[in-house]
Amino acid sequence: MANSNNSFLVQRILERYTETLGGPRSVAALSSLSIEGSQVQGGTSYQFLMRKKRPNSIRYRLTAGETSIVCGFNGGQGWQRTKVGGAVTIEDLSTDQLSALRDEADFDSPLFRHLEKSWHQISLFGNEHLGDTYVNVLEVSKFRKPFVRYYLDSVSGLVIKRVQIHPDGTYGLETQYRDYREIEGYQFAFEVENRVGDQLVSLVRIETIEVNPGLLSFYFEKPRN
Repeated sequence: MANSNNSFLVQRILERYTETLGGPRSVAALSSLSIEGSQVQGGTSYQFLMRKKRPNSIRYRLTAGETSIVCGFNGGQGWQRTKVGGAVTIEDLSTDQLSALRDEADFDSPLFRHLEKSWHQISLFGNEHLGDTYVNVLEVSKFRKPFVRYYLDSVSGLVIKRVQIHPDGTYGLETQYRDYREIEGYQFAFEVENRVGDQLVSLVRIETIEVNPGLLSFYFEKPRN
């Protein structure tokens, strides 16, 4: 729940955020996504295809030339299939990789239906300018420790930036969301930039988004070959 000192302000900000996404019923009706585009990572440009299914399944494919990397999570097991030319390897994800993919697979951000999530609290960290945009900064604490900060446009309610916070209080991955567009009543950022400090981790440019494509659960299972 929100901190008692600013619970009213937090509630207003979260209500604006939910309405911007289409309202609680519309958000809950979003059961699957298929997203395609390009991603620059480590100096290499990839084509990517990401598919997600509620509540927490994801499959992500990166392709460049004869190399393809596919990661998947079915809600319990995470895996990676790598193909270079004709050579194929399949392995379970490391603990850190699994944690990152599990976070990405979660269909609902901590800001949606926050009162139903007993493991975290949300407080108003402050207000500031990001460029020409005035933002409300909400801090989510996980089991009473700061976990992530969200920077929301004070007018539109859209998330402009998200910053992960490590248990020791230092900053981790910073994600910036740009070029929002409406697809079937939902708002999506078509450009997403990830950084750690001054280092660019990845830059994603989305080309197409399909809402509720009707994905089957076996699609997210670990492949045999």
